[in-house]
Amino acid sequence: MTGEEPLKLPKGFRKLSVTQRREALREALAPSEERVEALGADHLELADVMIESAVGYLPVPLGIATGFLIDGERYDIPMAVEEPSVVAAATYAGGLISSEGGFSSWASEPIMTAQVFLEGVAEGREAEILRREPQLRAELTAGLASMQARGGGYRDLSVRRLPDSGLVRVHLHIDVRDVMGANLLNTAAERSRALLEEMSGGRALLCILSNDAGRRRAGASFRLPVARLARGSLSGEEAARRIERASLLAQEDPSRAVTHNKGVMNGVSSLALATGNDTRAVEAGVHFWACREGRYRGVTTFRCTEGFLEGSIELPLALATAGGSVGLHPATALALKLLKEPDSPRLCRIAAALGLAQNFAALFALVTEGIQRGHMRHHSARLALAAGAKDEEIRLLAARIAEGGVFNLQAAAELLGQLRKGSP
Repeated sequence: MTGEEPLKLPKGFRKLSVTQRREALREALAPSEERVEALGADHLELADVMIESAVGYLPVPLGIATGFLIDGERYDIPMAVEEPSVVAAATYAGGLISSEGGFSSWASEPIMTAQVFLEGVAEGREAEILRREPQLRAELTAGLASMQARGGGYRDLSVRRLPDSGLVRVHLHIDVRDVMGANLLNTAAERSRALLEEMSGGRALLCILSNDAGRRRAGASFRLPVARLARGSLSGEEAARRIERASLLAQEDPSRAVTHNKGVMNGVSSLALATGNDTRAVEAGVHFWACREGRYRGVTTFRCTEGFLEGSIELPLALATAGGSVGLHPATALALKLLKEPDSPRLCRIAAALGLAQNFAALFALVTEGIQRGHMRHHSARLALAAGAKDEEIRLLAARIAEGGVFNLQAAAELLGQLRKGSP
């Protein structure tokens, strides 16, 4: 389009109604009606409330990983994700582990952190903040009355002078109960600003929550007889040994650990999105936790002991079951209902078990048949759709693509032609 006037949305686009924005989009891009319809039409008012300049929504497939046994209770777990093999892998691993006793899980209290950074604080003045902590507690408690009534509220603080910048960092630790706590934490940080400036003699540079959720952690574990891991000529003992070795590799090599942890987040982030939680905050917190000791490491461990493979996970999880966008969209409310309306710690425990199952499934595939065989089998349906298959043809063509083992659009189109001609 060199030399042509670039397509532009009108000035003041954000001030238009959502219907007017969609019309402006039509005029600027001239998309096909099919693409416009794909933006959705059922919840436009909700989209307009949730974000600015909304024109619709981008649907993410919602699936259910069934049959998880967690702490003796069965769960079917909603997962919103675009990757084809994620739900299948979670269901497989969850079912295998659940058939042998399932997962044990735990979660800490939902304590999050608000930060105030002070500049111009004289050396040694940090002690004054600590000395007058009861006064700060009283100031914050007044603004956290409703949270305190639900069992949460201010817990404690910590003060540290940062060595490079010289800024004094004040951490306010607050139990946020079933919410993620972003607005509450930001409000608390700003509420304490004037008092902290007076105590320290400095000036606040910024007041903000931290997505370091290291005090809001959850974990899960399982124990699986190695005999259940036998695959073809590969013994269960050898499969378990390989999984353990792969787990150790993710502790040693950060470049492997980042993909190892991505496998965990396939489960955790999918559940976070399905329940309307902030996936970016959750992911940032987990990856920060993974490098808390100065080197990025895997957040799961696997080890072989006395004929069993034992898997475990520990990670920070700021997952809410109330407030913010949680439950605002009808689909997220349905997801929480499917999970039996958990409180925040229970949702975090479920997420930890799901992340562990997802990681186990990936490692099991990697050290046995390889990851691509299963992944591409699930990718076959996408190829079938892209090749032009319709309705029942999609399933039949996907099966032929997977059986043939050639995963490209040209091969899919040729197989579709054969299918329509009735050729075997």
